Amino acid sequence: MDARAFFDRGLEQLRSSQWKEAIGSFTEAIRLRPETSSAYRYRAKAWADSGNPIRAVSDLDEAVRLTKDDVDLYFDRATILMRQKMYEPAVADCNRGIALDPTRADLLALRGRIHAANGRSGQARVDLARAIETDPDGSADYYIWRGDLSLELEENEDALSDYSQALRLQPKNPYALSQRGRAWWAERNLDEALTDFTAAIGYDPEWCSLWSGRGLVRLDRGEYALAIPDLSKAIELNPKTAIAWEYRGDCHDKLGDFVRAGSDFDEAIRLHPQIPRTWNRRAIFHYYNHDYSASLRDHMEALKKDPDDAGTLNYLAWVWCTAPNPTVRNGRRALECATRSNELSEWQSGSYLDTLAAACAEMGQWDNAVKWARKAVALMDDAASKRDFDARIGLYEDRRPLRHTPVRPTIAPNPPTDSDPVP
Repeated sequence: MDARAFFDRGLEQLRSSQWKEAIGSFTEAIRLRPETSSAYRYRAKAWADSGNPIRAVSDLDEAVRLTKDDVDLYFDRATILMRQKMYEPAVADCNRGIALDPTRADLLALRGRIHAANGRSGQARVDLARAIETDPDGSADYYIWRGDLSLELEENEDALSDYSQALRLQPKNPYALSQRGRAWWAERNLDEALTDFTAAIGYDPEWCSLWSGRGLVRLDRGEYALAIPDLSKAIELNPKTAIAWEYRGDCHDKLGDFVRAGSDFDEAIRLHPQIPRTWNRRAIFHYYNHDYSASLRDHMEALKKDPDDAGTLNYLAWVWCTAPNPTVRNGRRALECATRSNELSEWQSGSYLDTLAAACAEMGQWDNAVKWARKAVALMDDAASKRDFDARIGLYEDRRPLRHTPVRPTIAPNPPTDSDPVP
């Protein structure tokens, strides 16, 4: 075989995802014709796709040495460098490619994505806007990437606008639909979020993130019986999706199926033990089951993962100072945790101040308990919390500590409807 035959066979193997074989074929082509830039380029793609970016960049370096005016080489190398978080050299390659061809919208958009990944949102917006202006008919991805940037920055209206523009160009794009669903969700428009996730599932029913996304929206809508099949489908497609186990456990918990809830929480923690939220969620599950010792253990595990998480500190303080079981109460530690949680939240959380007041009461610091309880009431917006917090002021004025026995709310299952069927 000559160099061309090895090269063509390498291309065919590359298309079939036969990375090792493709690398071998391109290597033979390079051995026979070492000056062939394209053989280095496609071997670099095989290296990258097989998980070896260092060898890929090395091959692209050689390809660029052989052909310095090939814009595609700079695009390929910048892409790999971006994935390796080597942002400055990636931008430099984009600049070289754009200097050769200022009309390459894909390079402008790539440079925008690199700037976004590197925290330079202003420069990212400029490049993505230029890419959209340069190639308006092929700009669906550029709108999506700009939408992703806006969503990350919590600029939800801008994100919604960009995702809608992308969907105008590609109405069946499941990623754009799911991202717009996330933006609607962030805006608390759960109806539109549900509609977008449902449409995305119709176009790509094998994508587990779509099922978990719709399941979380349904959970947020209080439709726990409908959320469970969605989250179960996500688990079926990818059993390692910890968030689906976690929130399915939450649904089972709210529907009173405590055995399945506990099992789901256990699996979520087994899959991702480093996530504090999952430990806290199981701790709350134990708390409502009146297993205060287990609740404290899980909150402590969450605190080990993130010692400066104000929410975890507040949870611990609450159990230590309000639990009806005297064997688990610890006023000193409650006061330490409650104080730290308020320091981290800059004394602006009414709920955290309410816990601090309870911790002071547990320690017999009645004047401080009244002071912080009043500040907690002043910071609360909803009437129910104001009423509860205000009642505690009188308790502390009478020099009585707070004892709280958690009671689960009674929730009826949500039956499926014609407009919202169980998948």
